[in-house]
Amino acid sequence: MLERRQEFEPTLKDGYIPAPYELEEGDCIRDAYLEPVIYHNDGGPDIGVTTCGVIVQDGLYFKDMDNDGVLSPYEDWRLSAEERATDMVSHLRLDQQAGLVLNNLWNNPVVRHLGEATDEDGNVIVGKVMPAKGSPEALNAPSFLGMESSIDDSNILEKKLTAGVYRLDMAADASMVALYHNVATQMLEHEACQGGVAIPFSLHTNPINIGYPDQLGIGAAVLGDGSADLVFNMADTDRKMMKAAGLDIMYGPQVDVATDPRWPRISGTYGECVDATSAITDALIRGYQHGGDGLNEESVVLTVKHFPGDGPSENGFEPHVPIGQWRLYPTEGSLEKYHLSPFQAAFDAKASAIMPDYSRPTKDSRSVEQTYHGHVTSTEEVPSTYNKGLITELARDVMGFDGYVNSDSGIIYVQNYGLEDESVPARYAKAISAGTDVIGGPIDPENIVKAVEEGLLPKKDLDRANYRRLLSMFRTKRVDNPYLDIHKADQARHDNLENAKRSAYAANQKAVVLAKNHNQTLPLAAGAKVYVCCLKGDDPGLALAQAMGAAAGGGNVDEFQNKIEALFEQRGFTVVDTPEEADFAYLHVWPILNNIVFNQTAMSVLQMGENIEVEAREANKSQQKTGEILKVSTLHGVERIASIAHTVHESGGKVIATLVVNNPWLLDTLEPYVDALTMQYTVSGVAMDNALNAQLDVLTGSFAPTGKMPLTMVSSPDVIAISEREIDGHVREVCASPNDVPGIDKDRYIDPEILANVPGGSYAHQDADGNYYRAGFGLTY
Repeated sequence: MLERRQEFEPTLKDGYIPAPYELEEGDCIRDAYLEPVIYHNDGGPDIGVTTCGVIVQDGLYFKDMDNDGVLSPYEDWRLSAEERATDMVSHLRLDQQAGLVLNNLWNNPVVRHLGEATDEDGNVIVGKVMPAKGSPEALNAPSFLGMESSIDDSNILEKKLTAGVYRLDMAADASMVALYHNVATQMLEHEACQGGVAIPFSLHTNPINIGYPDQLGIGAAVLGDGSADLVFNMADTDRKMMKAAGLDIMYGPQVDVATDPRWPRISGTYGECVDATSAITDALIRGYQHGGDGLNEESVVLTVKHFPGDGPSENGFEPHVPIGQWRLYPTEGSLEKYHLSPFQAAFDAKASAIMPDYSRPTKDSRSVEQTYHGHVTSTEEVPSTYNKGLITELARDVMGFDGYVNSDSGIIYVQNYGLEDESVPARYAKAISAGTDVIGGPIDPENIVKAVEEGLLPKKDLDRANYRRLLSMFRTKRVDNPYLDIHKADQARHDNLENAKRSAYAANQKAVVLAKNHNQTLPLAAGAKVYVCCLKGDDPGLALAQAMGAAAGGGNVDEFQNKIEALFEQRGFTVVDTPEEADFAYLHVWPILNNIVFNQTAMSVLQMGENIEVEAREANKSQQKTGEILKVSTLHGVERIASIAHTVHESGGKVIATLVVNNPWLLDTLEPYVDALTMQYTVSGVAMDNALNAQLDVLTGSFAPTGKMPLTMVSSPDVIAISEREIDGHVREVCASPNDVPGIDKDRYIDPEILANVPGGSYAHQDADGNYYRAGFGLTY
């Protein structure tokens, strides 16, 4: 039974304090939760220990991270972060070095609420926090990108992994996340008792919405404001909650500039406006990293992605799977002009980490040579994680990046494009030697050990990778006391969410774009009779999102409509059952892309409709057509739009619509039939009420709209049409508009004969009032 030693209050100026807990024969480090013991240094860091001893020198406390009784340079907090990280690497066993490279994909507590993880006496039940290998609670994570991951303590105790990704958003108590962090750190600290070194556990998370607009909505609000101040405030608030819960690293922000309209990850971008995305990037870094001078004790580490920009995907196919592995640059100067600017803003603000993209550039004549400040960028046809010319020579040597490189998840086993014939150890070796320091997804450190032992991976390259990761830990001062006060985590979430409510709501108001307001239809007069109709498409990504713990917004379309009807009634409107009774009809139109990131069976469809016929491809594998025809429904009930509009207009009423925009859409089945049109860019569950109420504020005149479109809406299928051409002896599918140029600039590169025959003569949609729906456009009243 693990028991705490008797309290010891040292009076020595020099000496040694044994670890507060010692494992007896038969004990296991996971048998009980060890309440950390904290020693306070005047003018220095706290020292937090469980199974490590404490060295006392000159009346100061130092954590004995290898339990050898000697104060090594890496244990001496008076030295610089650089000195400590360099020395710590030299003390690590090879298996620890390998584990330090990897991030497990799944790290969720077994239960979500602290009360469920404690017994009647208030003692923590470790198995309710992190499952033991072979226990009933141990699970296999959902199959993800072709990888299977176990969710149990073997990843730490056997594999020596020091990091992983939390995926429950805000569904778990903050105290449970902090407790998970402490339990994992306790297990890693025990390495000091086994001839190793105590390394803190690092929890990553993808961005978690705290009530602000989703990313495209942030782009809309910032474009309208002409300032990214609201972004800084959001990040600064979120940072405090993340730090308290032990979420030390974010897999984000995604600063790719949207250029191909079919790309399924556009919803995670801030849009297609380069300057706005760059300003948002700067504000996010200053907010999350607590300043623009690099990491400090209050920082959350940001992993800016996906370098050098994943927007120019080939016809929108997504590189998480082989079908979308190519990145195209048909336009001279596009990489420098559009895609690298947000990353340069990130590096100038001393971003702590980057995540390379999965895709690989073509070097055939589909692309032209790209340069940055006169330097030719790499054309090696491998994903960026493996591409030294991009992540070392371009990012570091030319652009001045000084953080660590964290690959996206799955790069070794799934997105190994061009390296399929290499062994697994050889892939690890190429990625690490190219400049990648951390690799997401796999839990096989033995292959990194093998790469070193077989001479494939120079030990100096592994040392460099470890150094860069450890340097971020020392700079954020997490090493000497990595333990958290779990009870402060819930309080921090409560306080900061309360403080953020007003700012988050104001940001949602600013994110509403008024696209059309024919004859001053808006704002609506109070007390009118309104008919509400909600339309939505099939959501192929819902099951995976739920499996990953994300709160999917919207839910059942009938329940969603009931919610909107209640909002109108709360504002004094009378909701009626038929369009014939209505003074105006309100349409909430939520089209959904047929393809999701992890399941691509056809080219993405931007038409709004149901049973649209598309040519099937080899699902997830290649763009090869199978000869089958698929029917996809991006929007059910689309024919009701014209029917409702006709009925309401016949009786002298008006039709108002809100369009949910996660990708640019073809608007021919919507815009011509409505008198007023607003755009909503937020679908996250935690922010949905804010987003819907903000729409009503604009519709009813409570808020004069300021938002501007972050994306250009597409005018015609002709401007994104695909034709087959023979290029370098191969038949390729080529888009009428270049994949690497934002919609706002595409007219410069489209065949004039095509533009002459599309409505409005432009790539951008032109509405009935003559307005073009280009990025940056938005009305007010």
